[in-house]
Amino acid sequence: MRLSRFLSFLPVLVALLVTKVSAFSLLGPYSAWQTSDIGYDLPPTTGQENGGPRLRGDEYRLSTPIVTFGFDGAFAEFFGAPGMQAVTDAFEVYNSLTNFSAMSADLSEYPLKADGVNPLAQALRLIDIKTTLMASILENLGLTAPDRWVWSIRARFVDAGGTPFYSVANFNYDPVTGLPSRYVNGTLYSYVVREVFDDAGAVVGYDSREIPIDSSNPTIALASLIRNDDEEEIRLDSRLLRALSPAGRYFRGLTRDDIGGLRYIYRPQNLNYEAAPAGSVRGSGVVSTVGSGASLDSPWTIAGGTAAIGTNAVTTGNARQLVNLGVRAGVDHIQFVRVDLDPILRVSPFPVVVSYPELVISNGVVISQIVVRTNTAPDFQISAGDLGVIDEVPVPHEFTDLNFVNNGSTLTPNAEGPGNIEPQLVFRLSKVGVFNLNVEETDEQDARRGFLWSTFDGSTNLPTVFPVGTQISDLEAVIDFLTRN
Repeated sequence: MRLSRFLSFLPVLVALLVTKVSAFSLLGPYSAWQTSDIGYDLPPTTGQENGGPRLRGDEYRLSTPIVTFGFDGAFAEFFGAPGMQAVTDAFEVYNSLTNFSAMSADLSEYPLKADGVNPLAQALRLIDIKTTLMASILENLGLTAPDRWVWSIRARFVDAGGTPFYSVANFNYDPVTGLPSRYVNGTLYSYVVREVFDDAGAVVGYDSREIPIDSSNPTIALASLIRNDDEEEIRLDSRLLRALSPAGRYFRGLTRDDIGGLRYIYRPQNLNYEAAPAGSVRGSGVVSTVGSGASLDSPWTIAGGTAAIGTNAVTTGNARQLVNLGVRAGVDHIQFVRVDLDPILRVSPFPVVVSYPELVISNGVVISQIVVRTNTAPDFQISAGDLGVIDEVPVPHEFTDLNFVNNGSTLTPNAEGPGNIEPQLVFRLSKVGVFNLNVEETDEQDARRGFLWSTFDGSTNLPTVFPVGTQISDLEAVIDFLTRN
């Protein structure tokens, strides 16, 4: 009996070992049960993660097809034109994507691996701005690090004898089948439940630590770089830590997993009950209602117009009120548009007006309307400053907290989604510049170099290092000095 059961299971086992599939993880606000004692928002960096993994159907997303971005004076002064171009290039990666509905079923046109390492940048501990921004944009579009949530503790119970029991769930989803997946871009993951200790050696929680079991060099997704703390060693396998080291690492674009996650969230067939972005009003234009049997297609290809951005004032007191909460389709493509800011006041000198047509179902009726938003600042404001430290290490970058709006709870009180991500936020990069890390009361020669912001790729071109004007030769001279003494 045991042998026959094993033989019947063998084809499934072989399929699991041979078939290389992919997966993505959805981001949303922490559920009440997602606490640090079972691996969510772990100390000592509590508050540094922007949320936890969501189940399919509970995703959070932008409800606008147009998002603006701009730079303030603090960023422009420290990073200059090269830094602004690197950020613009990061947004252009998303602008260049075709509509999600036009992608192939298996996404074979997108690579499983899109990253590389620049040896010089790695030796000098340089971090690529473009890559960092590309990953952070993914987070603000509703995805989180897939290798962080392949396996997640759902609950922990200790019996009367002191024996702990754990249920471990799979919060990654295959972009083609939609089923839970143990792979990230072809790398298979297992796990081990581990205690998590604080600096004093006390147990502060438990985590199901992911282990890449089929590769000594795991293939990572761009979303794998969504990390906001310096304590990843408490929750990641050492092989994965090496693959995720940002020093010298760059991404040419998005991987198949990243694309699959975005397609799931923003495909037009994904109908969610959601609101228009905060502050939206109904604009003028061709407005009509049709029967409940009408089709809800891609939202900006209808209503007799195209999505637009401008600086004209909006007339208030529209004759028809905006239909806010309703059933909306995924926007199919998001366009990022750069707007200029006053370098001192950090606001746009003119109101930025974004408008686009959409279809929304309300009370069983399909309504065509023009949505208009007027902002004095861009949706993504790119800034720079001293962001504080985690332990002794300066924080490299941060987003303001994501603004999640749970629309599902307006229908079912205990629902955890789906919901909106409001687009307005600030992204800051550290402008501390050169710093060293010393252990105990030692001198410069015993120090370890901290990171520096840079832009680089896989070419033979020298990296550009910030603050703008920093010379690679100066950094190399310091490294040479430290290794000789």
